[in-house]
Amino acid sequence: MITFKVQDRVGRIVIERASAANAITTAMVQQLCSLLREAAESADIVTLRGEGADFTIGRDRHEPRTGTPFEAFSNISELNKAIAAFQGILITVVRGRAYGLGMGLVMRSDIAIAGGDAHFRLDEVEHGIPPMFIMERIVDHLPAKSALDIVLSGREFDAGEGLQMGLLSRVVPMERLEATAAEFVEALRGRDRSVVLACKRYLAAVGKIPADARAAFALVEQTQFAINKH
Repeated sequence: MITFKVQDRVGRIVIERASAANAITTAMVQQLCSLLREAAESADIVTLRGEGADFTIGRDRHEPRTGTPFEAFSNISELNKAIAAFQGILITVVRGRAYGLGMGLVMRSDIAIAGGDAHFRLDEVEHGIPPMFIMERIVDHLPAKSALDIVLSGREFDAGEGLQMGLLSRVVPMERLEATAAEFVEALRGRDRSVVLACKRYLAAVGKIPADARAAFALVEQTQFAINKH
């Protein structure tokens, strides 16, 4: 259901369940988690996309429930940990629908490039589930009132709004989606690997530093990088 190929430290993960709009089963959550951990050892750049017309409509709502709620939600937690632990650049390439867990994957990626036809929705509340894993991160993108609107209404929104809220890095015409993603990957491959990875690490760290301490933090980190580089 999910494939992973890697060449020259560039990985490509594809959710291959187009007949079900790439709905993700429990087994697929576990597989994706495993593949991301594998990618951490073999790739510096990974693209994640869905087969066919959609990125993914999220969790498979027709899958029979097995195990305890804790076990089910632990799978999602482990997937989120695997994404956070990936030190390289994770790029989501988004077309069509990205609902629920699919929107979460886009939100947690480092770079999200979407086609103009992409649209997003959080449908968990109507299924009787508060999307706490999503809300954990959506507060980094939206004010509370805007976030609660998206969560409670379950309304669909387009790529333009996704770009405005910071969910997406850029939106391109559908016919340019794959070419744009490929060009970005190629540009990253041409950069100094240590600089690219340092940018990701630093950007994640500096946001947690009080504003009045960031200049000093930058001085220390920039100096330390230069010393280690030479």
